[in-house]
Amino acid sequence: MAAPAPEDTYDKVLGAAVELFAEQGFAGTSLQAIADRVGVTKAALYYHFRTKDELLDALLRPALNELDRVLDAAERRKGQAVRQRVLFEGYVDFLLRHRTLAVVLDRDVSVGSHPAIRPRLESITVRVRGILDDSERPVEFRVASTVAMGGIYSAVAVFPHLPDDELRSVLLDIVRRLLTPRGGRAAASGAD
Repeated sequence: MAAPAPEDTYDKVLGAAVELFAEQGFAGTSLQAIADRVGVTKAALYYHFRTKDELLDALLRPALNELDRVLDAAERRKGQAVRQRVLFEGYVDFLLRHRTLAVVLDRDVSVGSHPAIRPRLESITVRVRGILDDSERPVEFRVASTVAMGGIYSAVAVFPHLPDDELRSVLLDIVRRLLTPRGGRAAASGAD
């Protein structure tokens, strides 16, 4: 039987790593465990990743780049309500595409506070706050928008087996209700 192609091994290592990080945490997962899960030697794993830190970066960098694109799209829109709607919809879709990573980040705080990741997450947090911050709105709205962001993340991590379309629909409906002033139009909706 032929050895897997290096690209194949790379993708399999990433897949096994995210599964094991979700199951055992980042600190609780060794490179040997990842190699065993993939069915390769530790030397074959070292061909792609010398350390777990390199592996973590390879897992998170593409996802965080994608989240930056969601934020870029929201920031380009005119009007606070439209920016917020684009952010919430993009964030839900982003988390649904990266459910396992959301679980890893939710369950293992060491990943989010890792020195290689923390500055990037802090930058993203600042950008999210900039989109959500609407000092013209009552404090109730500002608190609701913050609750909505955290709730989306938590729900994706807590309900990993709900189908994507069902969870997306439920989450966006809840966000709409949270951000709709009593007796008014949805604050996070509007035309482009």
